[in-house]
Amino acid sequence: MTLLIVTGAMLVATSPAEASKQNTNWRIKIKSAAVVHGPRVTLGDIAEFYGDLPAQTRADLSAVELWNAPAKGRKPVTVNRQKLQVILQHYLGEMVRNCILPSTLSVQFGGKVLSEEELTRTVVKVLTPQAEKAGGNYKFREMRVPDHLFFEDSMDSLRVVIPQALKPGPNTFRMEVVSVDGRVLRQLSGSCFMDLWKPVPCPVRPLNRKEIITPDLLTWKNKNMAHLGDRVWDGKGGPWRIKIPVGTGQPIMLSSIEPAPVVSKGDKLSLVFQSKHLKLTVPVEALEDGGVGQTITVRNLQSQRKIMATVVNAQTVSVR
Repeated sequence: MTLLIVTGAMLVATSPAEASKQNTNWRIKIKSAAVVHGPRVTLGDIAEFYGDLPAQTRADLSAVELWNAPAKGRKPVTVNRQKLQVILQHYLGEMVRNCILPSTLSVQFGGKVLSEEELTRTVVKVLTPQAEKAGGNYKFREMRVPDHLFFEDSMDSLRVVIPQALKPGPNTFRMEVVSVDGRVLRQLSGSCFMDLWKPVPCPVRPLNRKEIITPDLLTWKNKNMAHLGDRVWDGKGGPWRIKIPVGTGQPIMLSSIEPAPVVSKGDKLSLVFQSKHLKLTVPVEALEDGGVGQTITVRNLQSQRKIMATVVNAQTVSVR
């Protein structure tokens, strides 16, 4: 009863109800998780004040006591929105209309709590150096972290562990609550999606099957590697030719190219047979395309026999 009288006196003195009618440019946002250090939960413990409220009014509202604090060392106490609405209506009256309420509020005695926003910032701080090493322009989205995380001791800290190298697309990580002496007290999993835009080679015009890729046929465009991964050609190596037609401006995938042959079907070549004591050279005709080191079928132009030979260069194949 004394609390109600004091609270009522405070409301009259600061005229917040009257102020709420004349000035609605303020809000009281109730947190989804909070830590208290006294015997009673106050509005200041669980609320954030926004907008045009006089400093004294904020101070008076912050001091309003709501209910008994949970016992030290016990699990956080959770209050749902409906019950929270009733409690705030009782103490704040019409001012409750300016309150933004969460679906639930969890309160712990002592320790500390990190909000979802704070957890996200901590994770991003750890992920950023690896993302920068990947080059290009990156963005994290679909961040999956808890709504809040309580720590029993204010000296406990949060450690973020990435089990595998960060890559474009979905990634997982582990959050560890670590004591001041280095012990892991609790582990939680999280995930996020990383978009990574990097320049990749794309045709300036449609490229057809068996067409040799030359620099003048390419331009570089930024593409999201999260949707391409390691399936896209990086523009290196070669020479290459098109195996599957690629449209204008489309990224060239590894599956769309193959090594350009140094020998083409119908080419006249020299077939070299070499053993420890003998070396023979005969003219042959290539019956299929082939790159250096590949085995192709050739026809001996003297005997007309077909032989499997390995491509050495553009003029020579060999058998052993």
